[in-house]
Amino acid sequence: MRKITLFSILAIFATLLYNCQPKKDQQAVTFNPSQASGGKIVYVNIDTLLDKYNLYKDNKKQLEDDYKKAEGAIAGKLESFQKRVADFQRKVYETQQKAQDIAPVELQKLEADFGAQQKRLGEEEQSLMKQRESSAGELEKKLADLQKNLKNKIDEYLEKISAERGYDYVLMKGAGYSVLYGNKGLDITTETINAVNEIYAKEKK
Repeated sequence: MRKITLFSILAIFATLLYNCQPKKDQQAVTFNPSQASGGKIVYVNIDTLLDKYNLYKDNKKQLEDDYKKAEGAIAGKLESFQKRVADFQRKVYETQQKAQDIAPVELQKLEADFGAQQKRLGEEEQSLMKQRESSAGELEKKLADLQKNLKNKIDEYLEKISAERGYDYVLMKGAGYSVLYGNKGLDITTETINAVNEIYAKEKK
């Protein structure tokens, strides 16, 4: 199965917490510290948020379980298929070794039978490959749906508090992102985690 690296969602989800303006102005902006003096700026540690966001953790575990089940199911079918292929190859080899002792009519019949078996095995192999691709496609769709849901939840919360508190920017802090250091007084990670987890808990009920 084309492996879905579930941990890659960390990098994808990190892009969701972008520089956020109040609702009245949703146009994209380029952050320039020299222009932001006097504006209200806060930041969120994306690594910590992902590590403690229950919506992400629950769905990530479910996707991992779904992947293991799908991989286990196709692996069992492939193992059975490979045994039949090996058995077929053994029979063909044995027949070739004693072909001179087999009557021409019987040999022709065996060759026709082997040809039919080979065709069936080829069709079964194609079917298994399609099942593998289908399973991978379903899991990728679930991953895409999860990413969209996560983005919407975080967007809604950040837009809400930006409007309430007058934040001009919500920046990202974490591995690979531009905020290398931030005053602890500007860190809203913990309250964001608590808020989104509370929202998620209510929705689960």
